[in-house]
Amino acid sequence: MLALLSYELRKVALGTCGRDYGTPCAHENARVRCPLLRVDSAQIPRLETIHANLADRLQEAKDQGWLGEVAAIETTLAAAAQKLETMRGTTARAATAMRLGMPDIRRSTRRSSSDS
Repeated sequence: MLALLSYELRKVALGTCGRDYGTPCAHENARVRCPLLRVDSAQIPRLETIHANLADRLQEAKDQGWLGEVAAIETTLAAAAQKLETMRGTTARAATAMRLGMPDIRRSTRRSSSDS
């Protein structure tokens, strides 16, 4: 019950956090940067929107000369791009996966009469 409760409490907007419940996270307010974030495939469109917004914010920060903000946004933008790439790869692999079924062990271990 405790494991289930911990898992449920670690759900975040984009998916689930792999960090143990009760441990601090430096990415609490920048969740996209967290390496333990596992994005739910249903949230890919939302992550794409976040990525596009970050690109817009990066351009604004560059135009305004906000160098510290530029560095932070570039880090978050790279993390979002990496997560999108990972999710697209996972989705593509799932679409091409082939079910092989369970092998029939009884059939493969039968001996023929000539084996004796």
